[in-house]
Amino acid sequence: MTRVTVFLICLVFVTPVNSLPTGIDDRGDDGCVCHGGIDDTTTVSITGLPEMYNSSQSYNFTLKIESPIQESQNMNDAKGGFRVIVSKGEIIGDGWQFIEGGYTHNVSINSQRTWNATWIAPSDDSIYSSFIIHGNAVNGNGESSGDEWNSNSLVVKGINFTGEVESPVIGSDEKYHNKDTFYIISGLGLFSLIVIIYFVSKD
Repeated sequence: MTRVTVFLICLVFVTPVNSLPTGIDDRGDDGCVCHGGIDDTTTVSITGLPEMYNSSQSYNFTLKIESPIQESQNMNDAKGGFRVIVSKGEIIGDGWQFIEGGYTHNVSINSQRTWNATWIAPSDDSIYSSFIIHGNAVNGNGESSGDEWNSNSLVVKGINFTGEVESPVIGSDEKYHNKDTFYIISGLGLFSLIVIIYFVSKD
């Protein structure tokens, strides 16, 4: 087996996973899965939204991530990020952007873990809006290692809503929310790489 072949095989098993300081698209709809598994020591919260909304009313809110992950001392390094999926209404905020069905940060606001924005409620106040929020606390090394993330959800009903509320479903694949599964998969990949290198080195 040639050295080129060995190199190509190694690339398959050791593809680096980089952070996304400019925000995340629908790959983040199940959470910050490129940053390992979900971790309960990191919490994600939204405050300021009402229990019930008025038609087309604007509501200021704050998204906050609290985590034991130590922030980088460099003020320009990334410290946090988010992906917010809202079923109804619109979010407006400095540094917030809408990408493939959800709201996320851009590079100008990822050096913090608290963000302010405004939710404009839908014109129909006989429905409800669900919010799914994924938040990631990062250590600023530009990679996925050493980061933690978690998710939250809430529902805001219109003042004339009379039906039943379906709880938002966070993530479509439970394997992404199990840290042990993440480590098992990573370990199998590393083991496979070691086996390949072993047999190649015998040639």
